[in-house]
Amino acid sequence: MKKYRKIYIEITNKCNLNCSFCPKTKRPGRVMSAEEFAAVANAVRDRGVNYYLHLMGEPTSHPEFEKILKICRENKMSVNITTNGTLLDKTGDTMLENNVRMVSVSMHSFEANSLNKDMAAYLGKITDFCKKARKTDTITELRLWNFDRESIYDKNRLNGQILCFLQENLKLDFDLPQAVAKTLEEKENSNQRKFNIKLTENVFLGMAEHFMWPDINRKEKNDCGFCYGLRNQVAILANGDVVPCCLDSDGNMVLGNIFNQNFDDIIKGQRALAIYNGFSNRKAVEPLCQTCGYMQMHLKKPAVK
Repeated sequence: MKKYRKIYIEITNKCNLNCSFCPKTKRPGRVMSAEEFAAVANAVRDRGVNYYLHLMGEPTSHPEFEKILKICRENKMSVNITTNGTLLDKTGDTMLENNVRMVSVSMHSFEANSLNKDMAAYLGKITDFCKKARKTDTITELRLWNFDRESIYDKNRLNGQILCFLQENLKLDFDLPQAVAKTLEEKENSNQRKFNIKLTENVFLGMAEHFMWPDINRKEKNDCGFCYGLRNQVAILANGDVVPCCLDSDGNMVLGNIFNQNFDDIIKGQRALAIYNGFSNRKAVEPLCQTCGYMQMHLKKPAVK
């Protein structure tokens, strides 16, 4: 029985923000009910190492968020949440009480939306959560997209203010801006795409570079590449559709529907096997995959059998 490192379950594709760094899904807005989620959890609870309750959408905005976390706990699922952080003051305690493994906060959500709000208030919610989380087993990752050339991505202008706020409010015993500068220098001589700096107990600053999301309408395509889709990960959309990876935001590569099909039948289907075997030979057989910037990052890696 195959076990995936990551299984993404999109409990909602609706979001309370409109971040510039997220693709805009063309799918109708949908919320997976707690009853539907329970059925999904029953089908995949032994098939993953970690479960990520998102793909598109803001998971903490789900009207039955607490109930869904309890279902995860009852099924002994290791849960990871990615959030824009705007609802942490309302949902943070619930996540800690239900032993969520990791909460990743996209720190650029404020700047990416031009929110007419106090940035200190927004960041304050996040650092308040960090202070509570560091006393538990929950890991908090504060994400910054800051490895890009400003001429291409100019949405990182508040990095300095964010770092200084974290420095002061988390009472760090080292110079965070200086540590970030050093990490950026090290990145120039490394093939790594993501770096973490430990801020305090169980709280990390995660830094990564932007990549080009796949777009089925993009004219430029490349069928050479590698992806861990269906090898290390698989995703389930809010309507039950199963897709190969977390970047299929519009559900262009539907393999089946878990609400009315057996999970094993879906992942062993003809389309799924074609995708898996193609990537084993460094070939992207799906048109959407051929437009994916993340796939291109793996081009230099050896073939996987």
